[in-house]
Amino acid sequence: MKSHFSRRSFLKSSFGVGILGLLRSQRSQAEPKTRRVDLQMDYSPLANSFVELKSSYEVLIIGSGYGGAVMGARLSRNREVAILERGREWTPGEYPETLQEMKEHIYCESHPLGLFAYHTHREIDVLSGSGLGGTSLINAGVVIPPDRDLFQKTGWPEEISREASRGDFEKYYQKVGKMLNAQAYNPRTMNIAKAENLRQSAEALKSRFSWAKIAVNLHGPHVNPAGDKQPRCHMCGNCVTGCNTGAKNTLNMNYLPLAKRNGAKIFTQMAVSHVERLSNGNYLVRGTYISESGKKEFRIEARNVIVSAGTMGSTQILLRSQKLGNLKFSSQLGKHFSGNGDLLGVGFNGVTPTNMVGNSSAKIYRPEMLAGPTILGIADYRASKNIFERFLIEEGDIPGALVNLLRRLTSLIPFQKTPTKIYRAWLDFIDSKDIEKGALNYSMIYFGMGHDKANGKIVLDSQNRAVVSWPGVMADPIFSRVTQKIKQHVAWNGSTYVKNPRSTLLMGDNLITVHPLGGCAMGSSVDSGVVNHLGQVYGIGGALQEGLFVMDGSVIPTAIGVNPLLTISTLAERSAERISLR
Repeated sequence: MKSHFSRRSFLKSSFGVGILGLLRSQRSQAEPKTRRVDLQMDYSPLANSFVELKSSYEVLIIGSGYGGAVMGARLSRNREVAILERGREWTPGEYPETLQEMKEHIYCESHPLGLFAYHTHREIDVLSGSGLGGTSLINAGVVIPPDRDLFQKTGWPEEISREASRGDFEKYYQKVGKMLNAQAYNPRTMNIAKAENLRQSAEALKSRFSWAKIAVNLHGPHVNPAGDKQPRCHMCGNCVTGCNTGAKNTLNMNYLPLAKRNGAKIFTQMAVSHVERLSNGNYLVRGTYISESGKKEFRIEARNVIVSAGTMGSTQILLRSQKLGNLKFSSQLGKHFSGNGDLLGVGFNGVTPTNMVGNSSAKIYRPEMLAGPTILGIADYRASKNIFERFLIEEGDIPGALVNLLRRLTSLIPFQKTPTKIYRAWLDFIDSKDIEKGALNYSMIYFGMGHDKANGKIVLDSQNRAVVSWPGVMADPIFSRVTQKIKQHVAWNGSTYVKNPRSTLLMGDNLITVHPLGGCAMGSSVDSGVVNHLGQVYGIGGALQEGLFVMDGSVIPTAIGVNPLLTISTLAERSAERISLR
């Protein structure tokens, strides 16, 4: 098979990484003005010991992201359930808070328990989380429903289209929102500059604007299903590198503790390879347990298997199960991959401070510079009748671990040369302690997402690893449309537009998605999908394979144009109510 990462792309990316390495080797002298506060919380561990693992279970769930966690919480009420997670269990206070720590926690073959799973491919890269709770550990936690007509216009199964058009999904949206304790920013009780900046630019551009509901305790402490008291958010800005305060409602704070309370067994550091069908009709799950002392292969028999390892993981497991095992699936397996139209842009060195610079440590609090959670506001461009013209723009933070590196990198950015802006850029270049006066603190991050055509494909490479192939993805019209609108926000701020560095020719000319979807897409039949509307897997000939399901972002057959966690959780809540287990 042809390599998924060309020599030319490798050289360009290596050059970029080399620059980062040189900057990383320079000892930072900048120390922000801070006062220290105690942000620790009690946390009840969830993972069982590997020695407790049995050889068979009634229901085996592979993965602990939104799909797996929801299914685990609901099915464990009256079934024997075990949940397998590839990564380790992270507790508040353990997440990386420096650039060196981030580097040490990148998931790869030599470090299979890393937190940040960054998959590089030829045209588009994929970032996801690896740990108990999946990507919820490192996402922004935005809880937003998609447009209702999405399910009528983009080839979903008839059952989904019919129920969505009736408004039946609303009860699931509310159920998930309550479990995640989703809350919206209140400008009357707090003042987050970067959020207000997006609101003002959106209003100036006559755009619809709203405050996002996010899975973060903004307005007070919260007691989760494990009985642990989670504190109020301290606005450190480190949501996407892991919440060390315990204020973020990641899945290990809600659905997974509920599954544990219901009797589910949770095993971490369990990397599943593939699934086989046994002669008695049950399934055999093969994989490797990873510990500090080494690796140990495991085999677990289950009457029912629910694959919930995320878009890349679930598709990889099914592709391997077809290649290495005895299972056969729809010809649609691996197809309909989408990056959800994800696009990152920056407005550099504007005219007003934005305070979107996160703290260098989650245990340090800048009272005069509140970064706030990663995303608070949404500029909404979904009025078009054409679904492929709809998109959102959300503001963002720079997590504290990346601040000093990015301050130095800004010296490479051309900008409008005025004495004030030159002075700000100079402060960042010399690593001045006046971080609040530097150019980075007068900048904005914009996250765009919309409806790409979902024409990507996931295949196995020569080492049986899942890779994405999507020739021409950069030419999809959604990206130029979102880019032009971001540039309008940037111009309103008097800033300089900077594209995602990975999308430059120097760094590989790639897109990056944090919202991968598809690969095991839903369909009305085996000819149009890998699973049915409940996530049950089709076999060759169209018959449903009893006891085998997929439930996570991989079953979504298209871009949805909004942050997808609510849609994934809703589909899982719906499926958990209705699936027929053996």
